[in-house]
Amino acid sequence: MTRVHQLSGAAGSTTLDATYAAYYASIAQADESRDGTVRHRLRPEVGDGTIEVTSLRSGFHIVRYDVAFAGGHQVGYTFPGDHFELEHCVDGRMHIRDANAGAGDLRARSVSLSPRHATEGVVAHSDGERYRAVSITGSWNGLDSYLGGLGAGALPVIGPEKVARERYLGRSAALRPVAGPLEEIFLHRRSSPGRLLFMESRLVAALAALIDGLTATTPPADVRHRALDDHEVAALRRVPELLWRERHAPPTLADLARASSMSVRRLATGFRALYGTSVMEYHRRRCLDRAAALLVETDWPVARIGHEVGYGSPSNFGYAFRRDRGTTPARFRRAHS
Repeated sequence: MTRVHQLSGAAGSTTLDATYAAYYASIAQADESRDGTVRHRLRPEVGDGTIEVTSLRSGFHIVRYDVAFAGGHQVGYTFPGDHFELEHCVDGRMHIRDANAGAGDLRARSVSLSPRHATEGVVAHSDGERYRAVSITGSWNGLDSYLGGLGAGALPVIGPEKVARERYLGRSAALRPVAGPLEEIFLHRRSSPGRLLFMESRLVAALAALIDGLTATTPPADVRHRALDDHEVAALRRVPELLWRERHAPPTLADLARASSMSVRRLATGFRALYGTSVMEYHRRRCLDRAAALLVETDWPVARIGHEVGYGSPSNFGYAFRRDRGTTPARFRRAHS
């Protein structure tokens, strides 16, 4: 039976600090770097990978996960309403089961935002499945202090329970713009005097995107874009994996529609409503994000990485990467190594 670890308490409290310390000590060995980041390396019997924690001002922390747990892993949590957590899944999957929000999976390119009420539940990782993510933790009240009055007051205080639940389970398209700056934090591995300042700048960019996303005016719903049924949501959530599995010969929208038992129009509009972007743009972004991670994490040749993420030729990959990131794959690797 998989052990369930427990985390509880308010941000900055001795209770929460103690539960985190006990959790990390039970699963990993800690190494502290000169820049204040604590790197928790999983014990071999627990799994493979690291959890890196960087302390910031006003009780905030940046946590980077790159882990694969042996035999699965579960963490229970009980947090008060002031607990703030913004998490972006770069790759992999984590299952969330919350007493109020229900259950769902945080998947690649998903962003989760904690609600402004107490939460209690369990997050779970499957046996051997790699999970890469970056999380910002702190308190809602601490945002004003952290940002120094630069806009935290613009964040909505309350919202419909259904909307808060969708945000928490990573299903809100309004949170998609937050993924970019948070992913830059995840990928940045360069050791330099400006490293912490760079990470904080990306955090502020993520919070700006969060404020803009949550305060944007939602256009009136078109009758043609009626609410998605549960079976349609389930079918649409399979589309990214179908595309990734067949990335060397991607199926067309018509192929995906047939596999999903939907019309092409319904697939396209439903996918955009669910993910905030088009089917092919989502897939393109996923491939290039994976390529960026491989450039940082491996010494594979650029051509191999391009093929791994589905590009037929090194030149096509180089063009697409440069257009997306503003630099070549080789220069990106040097800048983040």
